Amino acid sequence: MGKVFFEDPIHHISGKISKKFRTIYNLRKASQNKFTSVHGDRVAPVTAEELAQREKFKQARQAAMERSKDLSKTAADQAAFRAARAAGDKHTTMMGWLFAEEYKKL
Repeated sequence: MGKVFFEDPIHHISGKISKKFRTIYNLRKASQNKFTSVHGDRVAPVTAEELAQREKFKQARQAAMERSKDLSKTAADQAAFRAARAAGDKHTTMMGWLFAEEYKKL
């Protein structure tokens, strides 16, 4: 089935259009499919597992922040980060790597 594209005056719309409505217009770059999504309030209640996950995230973030400010560990952390990057680690920033290390410990 053919696709019709109206070039004049608008090719496509992406993002939030109105402050009154929560409809978002999207364009998927890979397939060029256009679709809408509606962002609304959460329907399902927060579970105990989610609360535990949030707490773990909060603790790992706090530990990473404290570790990044500890000057006695900075040189060793930088060397370990460079070694991890050379080995093909996915983390592109030092803070992301520190967070991942602290998250693993919890």
